[in-house]
Amino acid sequence: MVDAVVSFVVRRLGDLLIEQVIFHQGVRDEVQWLRNKLKYMLCFLKDAEEKQDKDYRIQMWISDIRDVAYDTEDIIDNFILEVEEGRTTKKMGLNGWFEKYLCICSKQATLYGIGIEINSLKNRLEEIQRNQEIFKIENIGDSREDLSCGRLNQQRRERPYKDNELVVGFKNDVALLMSKLIKEDPHRWVVSIVGMGGLGKTTIARKLYNTSSLIEQFDFDAWVSVSKDYSIQDLLQRTVKSFKKPATKEEFEMLEKMKEEDLESYLRDLLKGLRYLVVFDDIWDVEAWESLRRALPDNKNGSRVIITTRQKVVAEHLNERTYVYELPFLEEVESWELFCKKVLPNCNEVDDKNTCIPQDLESMAREMVKKCHGLPLAIIVLGGLLSRKHPEEWPKIQKHMWRHIREDNVHVQHILALSFHDLPHHLKCCFLYLGLFPEDFEINANKLYPLWVAEGFINLDKESEEIATECLKELCDRSMLQVVRKKWRRIISCRIHDILRDFAIEKSKELNFLQFFDGALVPKSRRLAIPCGLQRFVSLDHSNLCLRTFQVFKLENESAEIDQLVLICKKLRLLRVLNLWNLPLNPPQGREQNRLAEAIGKLIHLRYLGLNRIQIDDISPFIGNLQALQTLELKGDYDNPILLPDEIYKAKHLRHLLGAYKWPFRVDNLTNLRTLNFVVVEDQMEFDPMNFINLRELSVYIVGESNIFTLDSIGKLTVLQSFRLYVPYEGSPWFPPLRPLSHCQHLLQLRLSNNRPHWKLPTELHEFLPNLKFLFLNAYAWMTEDPMPILEKLPQLRILELRTYRVNKLVCTARGFPQLQFLNIFICAVEELQVEEGGMPLLKGLTVDGYVRIPERLKSIPSIPWRYSDDWAF
Repeated sequence: MVDAVVSFVVRRLGDLLIEQVIFHQGVRDEVQWLRNKLKYMLCFLKDAEEKQDKDYRIQMWISDIRDVAYDTEDIIDNFILEVEEGRTTKKMGLNGWFEKYLCICSKQATLYGIGIEINSLKNRLEEIQRNQEIFKIENIGDSREDLSCGRLNQQRRERPYKDNELVVGFKNDVALLMSKLIKEDPHRWVVSIVGMGGLGKTTIARKLYNTSSLIEQFDFDAWVSVSKDYSIQDLLQRTVKSFKKPATKEEFEMLEKMKEEDLESYLRDLLKGLRYLVVFDDIWDVEAWESLRRALPDNKNGSRVIITTRQKVVAEHLNERTYVYELPFLEEVESWELFCKKVLPNCNEVDDKNTCIPQDLESMAREMVKKCHGLPLAIIVLGGLLSRKHPEEWPKIQKHMWRHIREDNVHVQHILALSFHDLPHHLKCCFLYLGLFPEDFEINANKLYPLWVAEGFINLDKESEEIATECLKELCDRSMLQVVRKKWRRIISCRIHDILRDFAIEKSKELNFLQFFDGALVPKSRRLAIPCGLQRFVSLDHSNLCLRTFQVFKLENESAEIDQLVLICKKLRLLRVLNLWNLPLNPPQGREQNRLAEAIGKLIHLRYLGLNRIQIDDISPFIGNLQALQTLELKGDYDNPILLPDEIYKAKHLRHLLGAYKWPFRVDNLTNLRTLNFVVVEDQMEFDPMNFINLRELSVYIVGESNIFTLDSIGKLTVLQSFRLYVPYEGSPWFPPLRPLSHCQHLLQLRLSNNRPHWKLPTELHEFLPNLKFLFLNAYAWMTEDPMPILEKLPQLRILELRTYRVNKLVCTARGFPQLQFLNIFICAVEELQVEEGGMPLLKGLTVDGYVRIPERLKSIPSIPWRYSDDWAF
């Protein structure tokens, strides 16, 4: 993980050398030296981290590099902060400031400037490099695999295949997988079981493998444990040996001498014409399978392969006839049964009435089991731990449950560490960052992406959010995160399992990466999340804090005081992220609001500012200073939108503007803006489309009685993907024509909310919006004309939602809605939905008001909760 920290600092130093023209040439040379030296050491860090658990000299060496990387970042950020403050100091003037801070040769610069600090870092790095040579750390790459990991892998390989494990639940899973294995299909099939470490993949595979009725159907069978550390040659040898049971000593010696190509040929000949079953347990990458698939012939006689893996990408890219099964977590009843049987092995009958657990301990035990969230490994280790403890010790274990579980069973720590160390460095940062969220917190993906970008985990460019989307998907595919809500293959929200979250927090403490506040402060931590009131935090000593991220999560009936926020801004000058998740501010009085705005304006490194429950009427005291800002989320509503001052044009890096903002405002420098959600318009919305050249999402709310609003400028936003238009006023039948949107060829989502009566959809809608996939129509004034003849012609429409229509009958013809998959008719006075044979052929989700008659063939289609319709995205 330190490689990720150093890599980030190296990239940051490179960016600074390009962007910060304020550097004197001498300072630039020093910064370049630092960057090159850290880049050199980065080459050794990954191997070093894998070996550090058993080598304290390596631990110290890594820790020293990390500290230098952090200190480098602090020096540079403080230097820029001081320079920016100097620019605003009238007495000194710009020339005087340059003389004081940039002239390294002068005595003043040596004492107070950046030169002496960089020289100190140079000395430290040179000492670290000498230590690397003295202690022969440069040879770590040649070391053999970590002994503890090797022992665990060896134990896994040598584990007996008898059905002697404690198995609770999974009955339906086993039955389903068994049906796939015994189905009548002569081709070789691969059944892949996917899930996070400790979920029970191996247990289920072994349950299948030890079913005699299954084994009897095959001529040959084998079990091969792969694990993360493998070689193709060793894997092929063990596969052959597993099939040839028993084998002679001469055969073993012959196999040891064979090369990969020979082993593939030997295994293929061995299995030729035979019907075989083989289990490959714990495959980590596709490459491991590629060699195996060449060696496993498809004899067209019903051979089967079972694979277990933590990574969905492995299961989905086998280039085989494959059934991928994502293993679910245990249900609450199954979790409790497994726990009880582990705590009291002699207890055979377990149900809600007979739990075998003493009544005075049951409530506490159930709470601990619930925190395991259905992860069998955690439940089993917890049960075994408590079975050896006196009941008086259970409360102590409950308080720090995950720490006790990890310390009690080295296998748990190994499983978690194995998944973490396999991550590329940018994903390590993204994963550890999730330790900032409270337990069981449902993380909104659209809020997470700009946070990752603001933290610098993802390179800043036009496609940063798209890359963040792929990062989240990969973490989920690697079973490091759980998908909570997903629409159209896009993750809407996710959650991290408590045991992985605790691992992330503990790992982050080692690295000073982040801290989840528990009443005390870790001085060198870079990020802090507070799940409680601010009073305790502001009362502590902040002098040693170098925080880059400060997040507060609202608990019930909590709010912030203006003085608390002002103090935080004054103390934490290096912040990049200030985010108060739905935390309201007690209404400020008089000048208090200006004090807060002025304090925020001092945070010149700020990239993400989230104050979505705090009303700031005048943001001019700070917006012009926050030139690095990427995301701004403020409180605002339709009736009281935020007035953006002209200084907004200075925020040239702004990517997401969230809240309610009054139009017009100055946009001539906002070419990086991707999200504008939303603007309140009184008459017309005109702008130069080149100023919004990267705008993907736009929401507009029309107020007043004006009939001059058009979509002309909006229609020229060629990369626009999502557009919302609200026209709530009832006094006029006018509604802007949609034809200008014909130039928005990337428009996928369109939401129209209209309170103007007698408005009609354009009949040629399908011609100028051919790529539209989601359409939401809310006709507040009760539209009385059937929209289906127009809408059914949209060739790519996947989701349609209609609200407040008053139509006797909605009619879909035989060829209508060729791609529609979800239809939602909500709060509509509609008597009947008529769909001719052949219409809506791909429909798989249908929600209608209770008294709407629908065709018999559609009654079996499941309904979709309407409240999730806003999550439908592409």
